[in-house]
Amino acid sequence: MSRRSDDGAAAGDRPAAVIGANGFIGSAVVARLHADGVPVWSFTRGVPFVSSSGRLDPAVEASRTVFWLAASVNPAVAEERPDLVEADQAAFETLLAGLEAIDDPARVVLLSSGGTVYDPDAEPPYREDGPLRPVTAYGRAKLRLERALAGARLPAGHGVVVRVANAYGPGQPVGRGQGVIAHWLRAAAAGDPLVLLGDPGTVRDYVYIGDIADALARIHQVASVPPVLNVGSGSPLSLGELASIIVDVVDDPAIEIHVRPARTFDLSRTWLDVRLAEAALGWRAQTSMADGVRASWRRVTEQRDGGAAPSPASPATRLVPARPWSPPR
Repeated sequence: MSRRSDDGAAAGDRPAAVIGANGFIGSAVVARLHADGVPVWSFTRGVPFVSSSGRLDPAVEASRTVFWLAASVNPAVAEERPDLVEADQAAFETLLAGLEAIDDPARVVLLSSGGTVYDPDAEPPYREDGPLRPVTAYGRAKLRLERALAGARLPAGHGVVVRVANAYGPGQPVGRGQGVIAHWLRAAAAGDPLVLLGDPGTVRDYVYIGDIADALARIHQVASVPPVLNVGSGSPLSLGELASIIVDVVDDPAIEIHVRPARTFDLSRTWLDVRLAEAALGWRAQTSMADGVRASWRRVTEQRDGGAAPSPASPATRLVPARPWSPPR
């Protein structure tokens, strides 16, 4: 078959299509929709949403919602691989062109980046109507996708941008440009120091993977959604505070935290205003930072104790640190 369906819904319900279904967020959304009884068509690199002739898979055409969760880049890769940025843009525009050609197209939900598209000179928390001025290649790529969706010839209300804060949770991949929580927990499991890049006072917004999946699943169910929604915790958390939570959860008195210079694409203070998502979807993040880190740590230790070695830390986390640092107690 050209695609896979996880069908648990009542007959007659229109399904959802998830493009990027094998990713960290995509796999969580598939699982949540399936748990809600929604038929789900899953598309991946190996199961494309479009044929070699350029026609959309019939499952995409028949869906109520198409979730675009696919990406070839993260904040680090986007700086170095403009070819991958262009490939992602072309693939998304192919989806939009295919949907424009049918009479009753799906609602398109585009996953964007709440941490990189807003103007860093504006005062957070960032609202959906706040000024946009991405200063990184990743943020510019996400905003370009947003503008493609806004300019698509789709019926009113059929394009929704979801600007997600820093996602984390069990199963988050560890790699260059990926989230700090996954890096730190894998480092702790391996007995390595936690490497803090930049100022411990750097403030970000972290949102648990289950809460993200909940928000996206709700979009599939409701009749009307604003064109842009922020999905985050709505609360600022500094890297220093996050390190304290990690140390408490890991419960290792010997753990060391080392500070190194920030990366060029890191921003110093970002968090989101999520009141619109609460009003439109009845949604708010439910998972506390401590509980989310605890669930993530359980997954890491299960892999470690079950004989599966933790993914190695990125080269940057194994460098000799410039300055030792201890979180406040």
